[in-house]
Amino acid sequence: MNIFNPGPGRMILASCLLFQTLDSTAAEATCVSLPVTDGAHYGYRGYIDAPGNYCLQRDLSATRLFDIHAGGWKSFGSEGLISISIPFGSKGIQPRGKGTYTIDLQGHRLAAEPDEMVGIENRSGGLGVTIRNGRIEMARGSRLNKGILLQRYERTPTVKWQQECAVGLKKCEDVPTPRDANGRAPTYANSDYLIEKVSIHAGGRGIEMGGGGNVLRDSVIEVDSRVAVFQFGPHAVIENNTFIVHGKGDKTPFDATLKLRDAQGAIVRNNTFIFEGGLFASAPAAINLLDSKDVLIEGNTFKGFEQKVRVNGDSTYTLK
Repeated sequence: MNIFNPGPGRMILASCLLFQTLDSTAAEATCVSLPVTDGAHYGYRGYIDAPGNYCLQRDLSATRLFDIHAGGWKSFGSEGLISISIPFGSKGIQPRGKGTYTIDLQGHRLAAEPDEMVGIENRSGGLGVTIRNGRIEMARGSRLNKGILLQRYERTPTVKWQQECAVGLKKCEDVPTPRDANGRAPTYANSDYLIEKVSIHAGGRGIEMGGGGNVLRDSVIEVDSRVAVFQFGPHAVIENNTFIVHGKGDKTPFDATLKLRDAQGAIVRNNTFIFEGGLFASAPAAINLLDSKDVLIEGNTFKGFEQKVRVNGDSTYTLK
């Protein structure tokens, strides 16, 4: 399925693209060209190793390659088409704050054919990443392919006591949040991630991001899997998006189009949730809350879901 063909929930792309030209024109005056390297047979990659305002000047892609030594298709180990990293040997404090790293894709397309790839990933530990105005298309059928990965792994959240299962690790995302001896939940630093006006089609998840104060808006996220977005951390704002899931792959108990954990005070408003599964596919919940209190869910549209909101752990919400 092509997410750029007209259809239910996809007309938002037209309005997104209208704004892209205006946004990109204004940004060109102040941004620098995002560094791109030619990986020969591997395709083009973008790399960022310092804070700044970057504009992408061309499409990026990765092609499937057969590894004759391994006797199979080459695996890229969750490599990003655009990677945010730190210079080798750097021991400085990682930057933080809104807009520390800004990536304007300027309407360009990031596309990957191989398995185990990510469109844009943050490996730096730095915060304040903004991504806007572009298309990300990862190989269909692979749950390992993701659109945008802005987690901080075991460093998010800042846990002030020892625990066996660090929040944010994939294997631990469905485990109720451990409390300390005084019953306190872990604290999250603000990561201030902002994703806006992007369209993502991925075999696996569209977006994973963690930390406090993150924003996802004015975007279209379509996935073959059962989870379009996983956000962990408080005070996220998820608004004016279209989420489309096809429900393929193995089921897990807390699958949901929008999966939130430790999301105290989150706002989920004016989004469209669409399930487009096959004849025998079953829809996950549209929204899953795990240990997420005082979540406001308002003005959303749900199509094809039997359950709008599923609650787990210590969660409360208001549905309007």
